[in-house]
Amino acid sequence: MSDHAARGRLRRLVLAALGPPLVVLVPMVLVATLGERLPERVTVHSWSFGTRIGFTWQEWSAQPVFGMMVWAQALLAVAFLTYWYVPLGQRLVVALGWTVGLLIPVAYGLWALGLTSSLGGEVRPGWPMAAQVAGTVAAFALGWVVAGPLPRHPETDVVPPPWLRAMPIGAAQRVMFVAWTWSVRRLVSGAMLVGLAMWLGFWPLLAWAVFEAAQARTRLQIDAGGLSVTLPWLGLRRTVPWTRVRHADVTSEPPKGRYKLDDGSWGWGALAGKGPVLVVSLSDDRRLVYSTSQAGTAAALVNGWLHRLRAGSC
Repeated sequence: MSDHAARGRLRRLVLAALGPPLVVLVPMVLVATLGERLPERVTVHSWSFGTRIGFTWQEWSAQPVFGMMVWAQALLAVAFLTYWYVPLGQRLVVALGWTVGLLIPVAYGLWALGLTSSLGGEVRPGWPMAAQVAGTVAAFALGWVVAGPLPRHPETDVVPPPWLRAMPIGAAQRVMFVAWTWSVRRLVSGAMLVGLAMWLGFWPLLAWAVFEAAQARTRLQIDAGGLSVTLPWLGLRRTVPWTRVRHADVTSEPPKGRYKLDDGSWGWGALAGKGPVLVVSLSDDRRLVYSTSQAGTAAALVNGWLHRLRAGSC
């Protein structure tokens, strides 16, 4: 497999690893630099499950943030390895790492700083919430920026091999192909999350359930601009231009690997279980896969259009 993600990967890996340690360092810096000017006691709110009144600054700074940092570091490491060949995914990991590293300690700091002696250390003012929202956006944006520019996707101008079926396409003809598919797994996952939300009474899970179910229906479109996969219920669309397509084939079962709508080392796509699968080989040695009963027609159309673009005929 060619590794176009190698450029800048070490830099992105180091930057991703720098995020979680901020969970420990920022509270230490806050207490060390501002401790003498802060109220003697503060209110500490623990992950929305309870509020403890009367913490001293020494107790607050000694909270078990080290364990939180270790967990965050481990999760980010797994995520980075998952996107080892996907620069965009690595950049997202960096941004999330910096969000975790900055948001959590700064949120606690803002909360505590907003408590003055006139409030008796027992009232939580409302302004830190707005500051936390702004801080989340700022931390994510900062991580995204420091991750740096991504390497360009490699392009290709190779003609599909002759043993692959190609549909003849004349000079005056145009291509247009549309197919839809359903994912039962997504629907089941959404239903299970709804049940879990009702059982636990944790209603934010409903948002996750809606997001899962909204990915159950996908659309594949092939036209002069390339191949596009759309989530119509979410209004999201992703297009692969022809310059990144080598050829297409059809298989009776999905190829080995992890293929979801987000990028992975193997590629991405939408699978709906057993049945014909359109397998599109991309210029970075990954694949775009899509389950459809018309996979054979789609593959022939892709190869035919590539012949038309690159060789002038089929």
